[in-house]
Amino acid sequence: MRMISNAAVILTTFCLSLQLCPEAFAVGDKDNHGQWNKPAENDQPDKEVPGFFVNLGPTGARAILTENTFVVRYIFKDSPATKLLKLDDEIVGVFGKPFSPHHFGGGPNGYEGPIMDMGEAIEKAEGKKDGKLVLNLNRAGKPLEVTIQLESLGSFSPTFPFNCKKSETIRTKALKFLADRQAGGHAHARSMVTLALLTSDDRQHQAMGKSMAQKWASENQDNGTWTWDLSYRLITLSEYFLLTKDSTVLPAMKSSVELLEKAQVKGPSIVVWGVKGDKYLEKCDYAKVEAAQQLYDGGFGHGPYVAVGGKNGYGPMQYTTIFAVTAWQLATMCGVETKPDYIKRSLGFIHRGVNAVGYIAYGGEFTLNCGIVDAAAWRLGTGGGNYIGRTGAAVIAHKLSPEFPDSADYLKKFYGYYPMAYKSLPDGHADANLGIFWGFMGAAANEDPLPLRTVFDYHKAYFNMARCFDGSFVLQPGRDYADVGYYFSSRYHPTASVALALGLNNPKLMIQGIQVSIPGVNPKALKGSLQLAYKAIVTKNFNEAGRQLKYARGDKKTSEADLAICGAMSAFVEERLMKEVAIISKIEKTGDIYALNVAIAKIKPIFGKLDSYIEKIKPLEDKMQNDPWKTELSLGRRYTTMLATLHGSKKTFHATDLEVFADKNPNSLYGKWAGEAAKAFKADGSLIDPSTAKPATRVTVSAQ
Repeated sequence: MRMISNAAVILTTFCLSLQLCPEAFAVGDKDNHGQWNKPAENDQPDKEVPGFFVNLGPTGARAILTENTFVVRYIFKDSPATKLLKLDDEIVGVFGKPFSPHHFGGGPNGYEGPIMDMGEAIEKAEGKKDGKLVLNLNRAGKPLEVTIQLESLGSFSPTFPFNCKKSETIRTKALKFLADRQAGGHAHARSMVTLALLTSDDRQHQAMGKSMAQKWASENQDNGTWTWDLSYRLITLSEYFLLTKDSTVLPAMKSSVELLEKAQVKGPSIVVWGVKGDKYLEKCDYAKVEAAQQLYDGGFGHGPYVAVGGKNGYGPMQYTTIFAVTAWQLATMCGVETKPDYIKRSLGFIHRGVNAVGYIAYGGEFTLNCGIVDAAAWRLGTGGGNYIGRTGAAVIAHKLSPEFPDSADYLKKFYGYYPMAYKSLPDGHADANLGIFWGFMGAAANEDPLPLRTVFDYHKAYFNMARCFDGSFVLQPGRDYADVGYYFSSRYHPTASVALALGLNNPKLMIQGIQVSIPGVNPKALKGSLQLAYKAIVTKNFNEAGRQLKYARGDKKTSEADLAICGAMSAFVEERLMKEVAIISKIEKTGDIYALNVAIAKIKPIFGKLDSYIEKIKPLEDKMQNDPWKTELSLGRRYTTMLATLHGSKKTFHATDLEVFADKNPNSLYGKWAGEAAKAFKADGSLIDPSTAKPATRVTVSAQ
């Protein structure tokens, strides 16, 4: 969110070069953009840290990242690393295993290497009863092994943050950190901290959140207030009202709605960069510039729109516009009047900045970017593998806008973009935390569970590395050249964001994705059983949704229109179940009874009381209780345990155990697989899982 003092100078550059600039992928380098030695200044509790370093999880140490190592540069007093690590220690591995290399640079690169390896080692240590983390390092040129004592928090569950004890423990610690300080800072952090405390299960935390919301409502905003502040306050107060029904904040919400309306860039004539005759435009074809500027219609800049001179920053941006849509829609849910045309204009601006694969522009790349851009051609582009945060924020905005028919189409695009860009979540522009929070929220809002699982599972190590020993979270160095989020709010913003992300097990906010998109269903108009059914669908409690829909269908007072809505929701639930049935049918055909049992156990609590489940899946459950399936199930459990032991130990005698198992059970599928796994390991040390019909890890080790 950098400011440009003379926007007209920038336009001169646009007009002198009519080529579209290469996409500005975030660039990471070994110098961390010069920030290794740039401290966070007065941002407690990091003001004493002499640079923007990688946080080494709850050890209490901070370090510089090299390709294969960490070089310790700071150690917090009274942290687990105190008196064990020393400045300039070079950490080269964990638990006796050297770090894999980190790939500096932009594009779709993730954070594989020392950061991921260390994060996974922390997971391993905290999952053990003793909580010991063994670091391998060089000190003054000599190899050394140091054991750091971490708190034994357990491991993240396979479904985290859902049904995960560790997630809840970490969330509780994060909320305590926020409650002890009640700090916020800029609008981003202030909003997240307020909402995190409001969603806490602790009444004292809730009271603090209420106080923060009410204080924000009491403050004046005016025609000069930045749009970030206008939108974030309105989002926060709307969520607060939906939780508490405290009508005292409604006047402030109404004021924010009106100020956002005034701040929007609107036609019929839009002038952002200059007018005809301006000396900065003398080399331009002004007619083309003017036409290009009209594509800014509906957008929002940093500040309210003021014609000419870039006084609102440097033109409209997607993030600020997405947040305005979200804010307006949330206010509408609270009964505050908004103007649909203004929302439609903003959605139009957002859509003009979405290309063929769902990548969302930063700002006006589709109209004026190092020259005048062919907007139609830009939208046909297939580039853009980073900045998932904008996509996540757009998912929330569009799910709140079901009354606009094209919202459903754009949601499909955004969902499809997640597999391309999920690795970029911590690499946001200007404030990386925007990517972290909104990337998680967008994934959670997706009705398809795959994006959420992909995002959370990939970034599990990042959760561990960003967590400090006091329960807070800190921003980590990213790849974007202009990311100054650490200097905005090194701790409060990320800590609140993680608390909200780990609170998805019991979501309470609209921005936590507590709604789904169902064709023909407007959540804002639902009442009674249909409203209860919809809420159950949101929380993926499809058993309860089915119960409420049955009640609605059997109620003589249910209107024809409501019966149609009931049918739409029933079809939605049925579609979700049929996806699971298809997966289970494929597993059944393989003969893998153990995997079949695991798959059924996962969906039974969610769908088990529905008629279609009873018809299609219950017969398979019954077979599990009878021979020969019962016998195969037992053999499958033993085979899976033995295979996992071999993969963990990489010892020849565990491969021999599998051979013995295979000899004893030659007619079982699991006996066959056990023999194949043992043979592969003894041949060349390969670790395979024959049940997946592909190498599980395909790591070659020396047979011992």
